[in-house]
Amino acid sequence: MQTIIALHPRTISELPPHLSQLRLWVDPVLRDGYHNMAADELLSRRPEAWLRVYGWARPAVSFGYFDTARVAASLFPGEGVEYIRRWTGGGIVDHRQGYTYTLTLPALPDGTLYPPSCELYRWIHSALARALQASGVDCELLQSDAPDGGRACWASPVESDIVDPAGHKLAGAGQRRHKGAVLHQGLIQGCVPRPGWEHRLAQELADTVEYVDTAEPYTGFASQLEQLCREKYLSAEWSDETHGRRKPTAH
Repeated sequence: MQTIIALHPRTISELPPHLSQLRLWVDPVLRDGYHNMAADELLSRRPEAWLRVYGWARPAVSFGYFDTARVAASLFPGEGVEYIRRWTGGGIVDHRQGYTYTLTLPALPDGTLYPPSCELYRWIHSALARALQASGVDCELLQSDAPDGGRACWASPVESDIVDPAGHKLAGAGQRRHKGAVLHQGLIQGCVPRPGWEHRLAQELADTVEYVDTAEPYTGFASQLEQLCREKYLSAEWSDETHGRRKPTAH
């Protein structure tokens, strides 16, 4: 079984070819955007690595931590759409189509840190590209940033995003680090991989995969989910255009 080796007192400078263990949870519950964001954050607090694959109960558009619902709505208007601020960074993403997944890497007990986000992004997307290729999708990693297409995530592919042979973006993601842990929220669009792609991804990432098929991935999850939604993702402060950082943009 392979392990992560710290080559620096505080930083892991070389990624492992695989995690030792990973829990794959294909969430059977379609949740609204607020509960999906809260579920991802809860998994990022756990001492295990998790791969969660999930759907949406209602049409949703998510936007990065530093963006606003007003801009998201102007780019992707629609009746009954939820505009959800993510805890991760990245652009504005339309979730009304495609496949959503989250990978969490737990804080390491000896206090060492994971490599820079660009290295983690490439490692995760390399595994995803292999899983998609094995699932019938013709794709590759983008080697450098494409021309900036604006704040809509799919209009601006960046280095290590996954693209088709014509250069159209098929997969992108946002990340956040918190207390040594990593939260990676990803989306696949513009292709239809064969069933089982999520299992192939888990196997590309880890030596040992534990499959979780219940609505509650661990004891106490449901109550924690409602509490985090109530205190954070459904709060007026989280939805506020200024988000406590800046004055609203004049219009």
